[in-house]
Amino acid sequence: MSALRKKTMFANKHLRFKKALLATAVAVGCVTPLMAAELSGRVLDSREVLLSGVQVSIPALKLSKVTGHDGRFAFANLPEGNYQLVLSYAGRSQQQQQVQLSGDLALGDLSLAVDSNIDKLTVQGQLNSASKALSQQRFASGIVSVATTDELGQFPDKNLSESLARLAGLSVEPDQGEGRFIRVRGLAPDYNTVTYNGTQLAAPEAGRRAVALDVIPSDLLASVEVSKTIAPEQAAGSLGGTVDIKAISAFDRRDNFYSLSGEGSYNQQQSETSPKFSGVATGIFDIGADKDALGVAFSASYADRKFGSDNVETGGSWDLDDEALEEFEQRQYSISRKRQGAALNLDYRPGGDTDYYLRTLYSEFVDTEVRQSLATEFSDPIQAGTETGAELVRGIKAREESQSISAVVLGMKQQLDVWFWSLEGGMSKADEVTPYSLADGQFETEFEEGVTFLGGDIIRLQAPDGAYEAGNYELKEVEVADTRTEEREHNIKLDFGRDLLTSWGAVELKAGVKISDRKKTADESLWLFEDLEDAGVSALSLADYSHSNARYGLDQFGPAVDPVALMAMLNSLDNSDYLDDVESQINDFRVDEQINAAYLQGNWQGEGWQVVAGSRYEHEQRDAFGSEYNAIDEEFSPRTYSGSEAHWLPALISKFELSDNSLLRAAATTSLVRPNFAQLAPAFLLEEDDDEVEASFGNPALKSLRSTNLDLGMEYYPDQLGVMSATLFYKDIEDFVYATDLAGYGDYAGFKAAETYVNGDDATLYGLELNLVQQLKGLGGFWQHFLLSANLTLTGSDAQISWYDDGERMQRDIDLPSQSDRTANLALGYEDEQWSLRLAANYKSEYLVEVSELDDARYDLFSDAQLQWDFSAKYKFSPALQLYFNAVNLTDEPYYNYTGKHQFNAQYEEYGRTFAFGVQLSRW
Repeated sequence: MSALRKKTMFANKHLRFKKALLATAVAVGCVTPLMAAELSGRVLDSREVLLSGVQVSIPALKLSKVTGHDGRFAFANLPEGNYQLVLSYAGRSQQQQQVQLSGDLALGDLSLAVDSNIDKLTVQGQLNSASKALSQQRFASGIVSVATTDELGQFPDKNLSESLARLAGLSVEPDQGEGRFIRVRGLAPDYNTVTYNGTQLAAPEAGRRAVALDVIPSDLLASVEVSKTIAPEQAAGSLGGTVDIKAISAFDRRDNFYSLSGEGSYNQQQSETSPKFSGVATGIFDIGADKDALGVAFSASYADRKFGSDNVETGGSWDLDDEALEEFEQRQYSISRKRQGAALNLDYRPGGDTDYYLRTLYSEFVDTEVRQSLATEFSDPIQAGTETGAELVRGIKAREESQSISAVVLGMKQQLDVWFWSLEGGMSKADEVTPYSLADGQFETEFEEGVTFLGGDIIRLQAPDGAYEAGNYELKEVEVADTRTEEREHNIKLDFGRDLLTSWGAVELKAGVKISDRKKTADESLWLFEDLEDAGVSALSLADYSHSNARYGLDQFGPAVDPVALMAMLNSLDNSDYLDDVESQINDFRVDEQINAAYLQGNWQGEGWQVVAGSRYEHEQRDAFGSEYNAIDEEFSPRTYSGSEAHWLPALISKFELSDNSLLRAAATTSLVRPNFAQLAPAFLLEEDDDEVEASFGNPALKSLRSTNLDLGMEYYPDQLGVMSATLFYKDIEDFVYATDLAGYGDYAGFKAAETYVNGDDATLYGLELNLVQQLKGLGGFWQHFLLSANLTLTGSDAQISWYDDGERMQRDIDLPSQSDRTANLALGYEDEQWSLRLAANYKSEYLVEVSELDDARYDLFSDAQLQWDFSAKYKFSPALQLYFNAVNLTDEPYYNYTGKHQFNAQYEEYGRTFAFGVQLSRW
């Protein structure tokens, strides 16, 4: 090759390189300006309170940010020039401000003024909290429902779950008249995730993933956000939604703050008075040369609620062919629930664009329960009013169960010009401990005739006078239990990304990785004290352990068992002689889950558009350890499992501004939830009954439930405070988990019963959410004092279960358990400068609780519709001092379950009304 040709080729390559370099420079110049600046600030209201949920936008750049709880916003990498800054907030007119960027600019505090014709009402109480919640909802990229701490305080609710049940699409799973777990869009609590500042909370109960939210006092929180569309950056683990609890921070307020409250409540059912105290304090301090760099927030809460309930239940023990009752039980509960919690949160902001934070939470729930019971088992199934013989058993259960949840989140985040990154580590621990206590003590008697029942929903016993005399009952057996459950979750995650400005909009590219480890252990010991006469016990009559009658409001009850006297007798015995070796081991298990995850996500903002798209990858390694017991050979053996699965979870979430007041949302997402621990526990029990083999066992090889989700919604925000919205949703759920009987099939062909859990066919869930919030300002001056809130969720579902009958596969259709066709809320609030009043109603229609008999739909257990009314009132003596009054369950609404048809009682329970009076002292 000649030197001239070589020189020409080199020149051509050099020219092509320079052209490519020039093209790249032009492209980068279109994305990132040569001269860039940062714009930041804080937004306050007219009381100089920091505002969250304010949209701060720069229309010329098609760019917007939403202020956090600290009211802050920051734009990085902006081209220099003159811009119009627009502030938008629910219930207030947009505000505009001109800014000139010739370098980094800190605007300081921006005041979001109140319209002159609105008066002071929109900056206080119910209206102010509604503005916060609606603004965060409106400017979120996905479909969310939000409750702020101010909003939580507006309702006369005993705990966090009941406050969340006021939001569209949410309802509660109750226990003893108190809301414990949250359902989202009709999906059971185990299908939803609860997080604390993004770290998944551990669950205290042995068989569940669901977190009991009544353990967490709402006084410790800043807000709660329920995400119904899950973005790739959010951890998987929910089909219905993710409930994220936001911790309080000192930087949520401009100045130091404290609030103290004290309350006394009265329960009609038990005629008991209960105290409650809470306090919050925040402060901001200088650290060396760094001014206002350290924020410290502390909150604490204590409540001791004494109440009770009266119950009568059959548990579904009906012969429906003859509409005859086989047995029923009457129960009287005396309950004390102590809740105490604390949170200490630190923020360090040394300057620049770096934040360090520590979030902590500790909450303890101590449930002391004494249950008196009277069970009646008829000689033959009978109809009401027909007399027959029966065995009557008086029972006692007395235990103190404690649950605790703790969480620690430590992290930092930093903005480096166009790049940003964050590193966070979190841990959560939950446990449930029921120390050595009475699980069930039984005293029995028998009548040859003269026993029957009357009533429908409330079943009443008709029996000879001897049924109510303690001396006629003899001690049969006593069961004592000691149970302990612990769950630990540790995680670390790294997120990073960059902001891009282009001629077609603003883009945020984001990626991250997360490693989490979860361990669930359960340990149970059981003692069965029987044949006590052989042990030399002479006090075997109920008269030896009864000193009064039970206070039961539904019927005549008779003598109560003294649990202290009964335990004193048991403690005189050597309990090692009564240990039930099988029950003390078969229910012990450990399940380990290690999840490695990564995601890639883009967030584009254009002219009226916002689109979030990306995908998440999660890999789970599951190991389970338990026991198998062969009662035929009377041998234990270990049972273990090890397996893994991986999932890609793509998502596309969009929002389009139809006008200044209306927007359209659409989303197509995928999500998953892992089976609960009761289903995964690897215990296997093999027994023989009349030469027929029976087995019951868990299934640690169950697949995760995976859902493809479609959402389409429209929201309208009028100029005055309010919203009207409608959202359609559809979920296609794969590998639905249900209980079944495999007897007669495969490895269990010769079994009489083989009860376990399996993955089934697809299930579907679909529905419509309607939501209305409106300040009645347009009707005249007086009406602006009123705020109307109403929501309605219509839901339907289809699922299929199967089982085997003599080797033939049978199947039938069911609704998803816990899914109500209709849930609704209605609240009317009034507010002026002194008074704040609210009347609220919560409704949910009947729903399927469980399938009792696989092959007979008549025995399906349903929970009846419930409508509960509550009332709250507050009176302000000054901005710092107010009195409040709450009335809960005004109509004394009972809880009722039935078997197949409403006329067949499964459980009826009354709780009574509760009234509370308190005082709150605050410093703004």
